[in-house]
Amino acid sequence: MRITGRLGSLALSDDRSKALSKPEFKQILSIEGKNFAEFCYQTLDPAEISNLGVNSTVSLSAGSLKVHFLEQPLHDIYLFVTKLAKLKVLYDAARDAAVQRASEIERMQFDISVKTPIIVFPSDPSRLQDVLVMRLGEISARNSYEGDTSKITASLCGIQLVSDIFYDGEPSMLKMVDDIDIVADVVQTSGIDRSQERDLPDTQVTFLLL
Repeated sequence: MRITGRLGSLALSDDRSKALSKPEFKQILSIEGKNFAEFCYQTLDPAEISNLGVNSTVSLSAGSLKVHFLEQPLHDIYLFVTKLAKLKVLYDAARDAAVQRASEIERMQFDISVKTPIIVFPSDPSRLQDVLVMRLGEISARNSYEGDTSKITASLCGIQLVSDIFYDGEPSMLKMVDDIDIVADVVQTSGIDRSQERDLPDTQVTFLLL
């Protein structure tokens, strides 16, 4: 079985008549790039040697959302969402089904790459163009199997915090945090014979900050 999906466009705008210092502040939510997300799930025959005993694979690639943090429009959206609380019953049913399905998966190979949101905080959207831009970077995670050992590599790369201030109509940029990377490696080993190997841990975790 192979299931693929793609979400190509996603946008949310403020259509109120209130004037703002920059027209782009009206675009509350938008995507960076052509497509927002691509998803693929595939089941495999673990008996095939090339699959290394893997039952299924899943891959997810998601672009970045750009959010202009305007207090009043976001407050109105929050009030609207709270009216949909009745949908919690559907959420609980979906969650229970997902948990039950997850317990049936023995060996899943995954490759995930998600660009985190770009959050723009305008100083005074009605009068000023000054903004504080927070880029949380790109999250990636993938795993691999070799015998009784599984390895997971996860990273958060490109964390950035920038202020963009205008003087006499000219922008002045200041990078407060620039390109910080966090990498983690997790190695899990099952079926260890403790009578022969006493020092090898079941799980080893390594962090690296760049």
